[in-house]
Amino acid sequence: MHKLKMKHGILFLSVILVFIILAGCAGNKNDASSGPSSAAPSASSDTGSNASNEPGEKELEPYDLTMVIPIFGTIPKDLGKIQDAVNKITQAKINTTVTVEMINIGNYLQQLNLKYSSGDKLDVAFIFGQLFANYTAQGRFQEIGDLVKEYGEGLTEAVGEKYVNVPTVNGKLYGLPIASISGSSTGYLMRKDIVDKYNIDLSSIKTYDDVDKILKIVKENEPTLIPLAESSGLNPVNVGSYGDFDSLTNFVVLPMDSTDYKVENRYATQIYADRVKMARKWFEAGYVNKDAATTNQLASDLVRDGKAFSYFARLVPTSIMDDSLKNGHEMVGVSLSPNYVTTEEVTTGLWTVAHQSEDPARAMMFLDLLYTDKDLANLLVFGIEGEDYVKVSDNIVTYPEGKDASTVGYNLQGSSWVLGNPKLLYLSENEDPTKWEKVQKWQEGAIPSRSLGFTFDEAAVKDEVTSINNALNQYQNGLETGTLNPDKELPKFLDKLKSAGIDKYLAEVQKQLDEWVAANK
Repeated sequence: MHKLKMKHGILFLSVILVFIILAGCAGNKNDASSGPSSAAPSASSDTGSNASNEPGEKELEPYDLTMVIPIFGTIPKDLGKIQDAVNKITQAKINTTVTVEMINIGNYLQQLNLKYSSGDKLDVAFIFGQLFANYTAQGRFQEIGDLVKEYGEGLTEAVGEKYVNVPTVNGKLYGLPIASISGSSTGYLMRKDIVDKYNIDLSSIKTYDDVDKILKIVKENEPTLIPLAESSGLNPVNVGSYGDFDSLTNFVVLPMDSTDYKVENRYATQIYADRVKMARKWFEAGYVNKDAATTNQLASDLVRDGKAFSYFARLVPTSIMDDSLKNGHEMVGVSLSPNYVTTEEVTTGLWTVAHQSEDPARAMMFLDLLYTDKDLANLLVFGIEGEDYVKVSDNIVTYPEGKDASTVGYNLQGSSWVLGNPKLLYLSENEDPTKWEKVQKWQEGAIPSRSLGFTFDEAAVKDEVTSINNALNQYQNGLETGTLNPDKELPKFLDKLKSAGIDKYLAEVQKQLDEWVAANK
């Protein structure tokens, strides 16, 4: 059975590219405060999300709720059947029917933008973290702080008290993190068969110079393999920044080792200059696929297809096993940085209440169910027991005999991590039964960034964001994959960023961060 995808660093980074394309597009300008009142649900009396329609209790009025989910494949043919089963749960618990709208990731942002701008029926939607600041500035979400306090006790416990309020902008909460936060580090993953063949000592790999030696061995001895698979969204420059910087925005960082709160232009740092020079060296040495700057193929796909040896990725506790299952090759890996928890990590994916929701309190009740109800969570991911999966034990499942992911009527495992709380989900036969215990231990050892909880409000620099993204479109992928010569092109890139208004943008981030630090002392 396919693995449970808790986090997929490749996907998140690729979404940045989509955002770059769309960032300049005109968005909905409605202020969140102009949306429907979030004071109370449509009910005959005040009630919480645990209220039911049991005899003797005052009932909530019926409500039709629309949720939108991105999926990474085709829409399941039995979605209607699953939606009916979902409604049996939600009607019994919060007197709510749910319309589940699934949109393929390739069209997700476009279709979601249309929903926001047109005011179509929409209550809750999943948002990728790279879009959060921009969409918040456009007023696409309702403030949900009070709603979480009143109706979100369960989801607060699932996410954790210290993380649930991280997606706060100017003191107001606009999103809910997924409940699988663990921290991450810079990871380097390799095919185990090749590592064993050349007696590569994993404990000796601690720096990029050590990786360079490994790539040289593979290049010289395995002529049919690409030593290092890269793409525009996954390369050692952007992945490597996890351990060096807290990415406050796509452009501005706070160095992890700094002793103050002085922010920096990511692309003007010495670390960035050194990394793009390293990328150029590896590209010219033939260690990297030549189409790295333009390919849409995932680095892991090249390993799966037997074309590549290794790749860089954000490392979490389940990465090695998950990627081994996905690639069809047993993988091994090392961490090149400490394990950090940052705002970017916490806000990788968020559930939000749309500005046009007619009953935001009911939307919060539903989200609380999504994060706490095991039957609901597994129904949305695995489908119906006996038809789409069968149990091997209480918490381990597989496909019915003679069926697989392509032949069952419903399967959403490839999108499971977006559905609020992956810890509620069954495990497949080939998953580590102790995965969540390992995640918990990893999380306890994660180092929190000093700016954990700071989210930048882009409203004052929206024009600069568009211009800066244009500069990134021209130079970033080429520099970070080594396709462009940094000695010639990096100075041009920095000049372009300056003309685009990066200094004004940087000053606004510094101003807001200083205010945040003062308010959180």
